[in-house]
Amino acid sequence: MTRAVAPLPAPGEPVARPLVVPGGRDATDVIHADLRGRILSGDIAPGTGLSQARIAKECLVSRGPVREAFRLLQREGLIEVEVNQRARVTDLSVEEAEHLYALRVSNETLALGLSVSRFSPADLDELDRLVDEVAAAQDRGFDRWEALHHRLHMRLVAHAGRRMLHSVTLWAEHTGRYRKVYVGRDGSGWTLGAREHAELARLCRERDARAAATLLARHLSRAGLALIASMDPAHEPALLRAAIRQALAAAAQGGTPP
Repeated sequence: MTRAVAPLPAPGEPVARPLVVPGGRDATDVIHADLRGRILSGDIAPGTGLSQARIAKECLVSRGPVREAFRLLQREGLIEVEVNQRARVTDLSVEEAEHLYALRVSNETLALGLSVSRFSPADLDELDRLVDEVAAAQDRGFDRWEALHHRLHMRLVAHAGRRMLHSVTLWAEHTGRYRKVYVGRDGSGWTLGAREHAELARLCRERDARAAATLLARHLSRAGLALIASMDPAHEPALLRAAIRQALAAAAQGGTPP
């Protein structure tokens, strides 16, 4: 049995859209997915308080599924749970942003290097289509552009293995949370990014894994450094710069770690 729930707004807490919550064990998955998506998209802002009791009341469920959903969000680092079972969405920090981009630079370049030789003709056609769609989305707002941009980047690493794809998807989703806040209104890098996306697709079609990995390292590095500079111009991104050097060295050696 499922039920559509119209949430009850409360001062200082996000107003949720109506949510269809199934009965039984699936309730946790639905509540978790809804909260996670709204946190990552910025619909629930950093620092916002969340109440297990209130969410359970809105969804017409016991606290058990909500408590389990909170546990999953906490494990991912999206919320901090307090002793009274209230929670708050974690704040954005320049240290986390740097860490996420260091992980992306190191791992996505490796994953692309592994994927290039495994792309099918259909994969390459899909890359070309996504490149065009991302470029065309520049005038359709940040959210649409970001969704297509994310899909393109995940397609680039699609053949690096399930566990690698899961990890890089997670890190990319988390950087999207930062980009929404700090660069969502600034499209100054979109034109250069579009050119680099087209070049990445061309290099993949030519099966040039080394050049593709090098370009992706520079592409992600530029995005990460620009984000960090917008958050805190005084922050020295030593970790990210180390990841950049390592990724470029690996690409120069043919895509294997130094």
